[in-house]
Amino acid sequence: MRSSAVSLCAIALLPAMLFAQGGARGGGGGGTLRGIVRDSADRPVANAEVVATPGPHHARTDSLGRFTITGTGGGQFVLHARKLGYSPGEATADIHGDGSADVKLILEHRMANLDTVVVREDGSCPDRSLDGFMCRRKRGDKGVFMDYMDIDDKDPLTTADLFRDIPGFRVDVRPTRTGNRRIPVATGLHCMVSLVNGRPATAANFVPDLPWDLIALEVYPTPNDVPKEYQRYMWDSGAGQRCGVAVYWDLFANLSSK
Repeated sequence: MRSSAVSLCAIALLPAMLFAQGGARGGGGGGTLRGIVRDSADRPVANAEVVATPGPHHARTDSLGRFTITGTGGGQFVLHARKLGYSPGEATADIHGDGSADVKLILEHRMANLDTVVVREDGSCPDRSLDGFMCRRKRGDKGVFMDYMDIDDKDPLTTADLFRDIPGFRVDVRPTRTGNRRIPVATGLHCMVSLVNGRPATAANFVPDLPWDLIALEVYPTPNDVPKEYQRYMWDSGAGQRCGVAVYWDLFANLSSK
């Protein structure tokens, strides 16, 4: 399994939000998941994203780390919690009929606070750690930047759905060995190169299909948009042209270059 070298807990991607109940997709009726998210020191973790599958169903924790997801129906659920600067947590719960279940998820707090995003002397940003995402967004680059809250607010079913509102892209359904799969496709004369955690996507370093496995996404639709950190990846020998670049940051990304 890939692992994060260091964590970056103090980079707050968005201000803390108020407690929100999870909206159930599909599966109507009763069934309630209630719980709390705490860190390894047993302190409540506010504004953590909680996803319960099958569903998926979503919630964000309040200032006391609590969450409630209603309308799940009965069955067995796997819950994942995530927040920048913490290792993701997982738990299971069983709901019988229209009943409820209480869950506790633990996130390991992985590093001390960092208060600033540092740009290197030459003006470049880290290319293989998530602090580079923050650096390029702060630098005002031309790309489309989504942190995990932006991703969740779009309520996507798949990672490809995140491209629906980005000019120059459409989402196609393509057959694969494991069944039909949604993929983003650059329109017109453009092509796109995918990077995962700053490295080219491969069978071992793959683009997550599920959006809740992403921490952040940065998309540079045209070659002219691509920042200097990723310009070496723009050329697609198969397409025979310069391409745009999409950089996916998943749960196993190095969060800091330090």
